[in-house]
Amino acid sequence: MDADTETAEPKKGTYHQESELHLAHEHQSASAVLRAVIDEAKGETISIREIIEAFGERAFGFVLILFSLPNCVPNVPGIAGIVGTPVLIFGIQMMLGHTRPWLPDFILRQTVSVGKFKRLIDIAEPKLQKLESYCKPRLLPLFGPFGDRVAGFFAFLVAVSVLIPFPGTNFPPSIALVIASIAIMEEDGYLLIVGYLIGLAGLAYTATILGASYHLILATIHNLPGWLGL
Repeated sequence: MDADTETAEPKKGTYHQESELHLAHEHQSASAVLRAVIDEAKGETISIREIIEAFGERAFGFVLILFSLPNCVPNVPGIAGIVGTPVLIFGIQMMLGHTRPWLPDFILRQTVSVGKFKRLIDIAEPKLQKLESYCKPRLLPLFGPFGDRVAGFFAFLVAVSVLIPFPGTNFPPSIALVIASIAIMEEDGYLLIVGYLIGLAGLAYTATILGASYHLILATIHNLPGWLGL
């Protein structure tokens, strides 16, 4: 690429150039944009960059929904760790005050199967639409730079819970994060509080499981010599 071309074209990794899909669906709901990403995909695959750019300034809410959805439906074992790590990264970025999610260019170039993405959206879309039907701008002081940092901290805690390999530690927090992310995108404070409360309940369950496991391990270590006759 020559110097003139570099000057004329902004770097794609910065997300400063709004995609045509984002401009066409800028004011639509999250479920509508997700569906548009699938319907307007060219070819059998779509890049991570195209998916993120479709949401423009709402990209953080979108990627949190996208990487939380696999933990909200029955899925293959091990998927929690794969999708939990990006949520952890995005949560940290939000806590640091970033306004757009950042990913290395080699990740942005990765593609996903449109068919697999469509199956996930087909399952999630009716539930997302039902949730969105209740949304309207409320309790607006909960949103803004500070609110985004709080949401980032919440996403960070959810990701930690998801990455813990215990039964039930990923489903409630992931559901809560999807609800909270939609609430942030729609600026619905009531729904945001509901999402946080569900998330806190899920995190409390995770803490209980961890505490019980810790005490079980200590008891095992303490009684092991007796069990072995030492």
